[in-house]
Amino acid sequence: MTKGGGVMTSKGLFQFFSRMPLAGALALCAGLFSLPEGAGAKEIWFEAQELGKGTGPFEMGETEIWLPNAVILNQKEDLNEPLWFVVQNPTGIDHEFAVWGLFMLLPEEEAIPETTLNPEYGGLHARSIPVPIHLTVKAGETKKIQVAPRGLVGENNLGARYQFFCPKHKDIRVSGFIYVD
Repeated sequence: MTKGGGVMTSKGLFQFFSRMPLAGALALCAGLFSLPEGAGAKEIWFEAQELGKGTGPFEMGETEIWLPNAVILNQKEDLNEPLWFVVQNPTGIDHEFAVWGLFMLLPEEEAIPETTLNPEYGGLHARSIPVPIHLTVKAGETKKIQVAPRGLVGENNLGARYQFFCPKHKDIRVSGFIYVD
C-alpha cells in the first residue's frame, strides 16, 4: 500500500515503536514527580472547632468540637500503607486530642526519655514504641502522628468503634468516633 492510502509503511511502524519507550519513560517520570509527598500513606485530618453560643447543631451553650465527628477506616483500602492523623487546632485555646483504645508510634527516645542509643554499639537501631493516643495541641498548632495498626487490622477489629475527644474539656465538649470497616 502507499503512504497516502492511510496504511503505515514498515519504516513508519519502526519509527512509531522506537519512540514508544521514550514516551513511556517521560510519562512515568511526569507521574512520579507529580505525586504529593508521602503518597501511599493515608492521612486523616482532625480540626478543633469552636461553636459559639446557640450556633451549629448543638444548642447547649459554648462548645468546642473535633471535626469530622465520624471517621470510617476501611481495612482493605486505608490500612495498606502507614496511617497518619493530622490534628489541627486553629482555635484560640489549647486542646488535647485522645483516642481510647488506639495507639500512636513514637521514637523510643521520645516514648522512654531515659533511653539513649549509643552509636558505638553495633546493631542497635531506633525503633518506634506504641503509646496511647493522647496529645496536647496548643492554640494555632498542627501535629502529625503515625497511628499503630494495633486495634485496626484483622477480622477481630471489624466493626470496632473508638471514641476521640478532648480530655482537657471533656465535661463540655462533644466527641466523635472512628469506625473500622
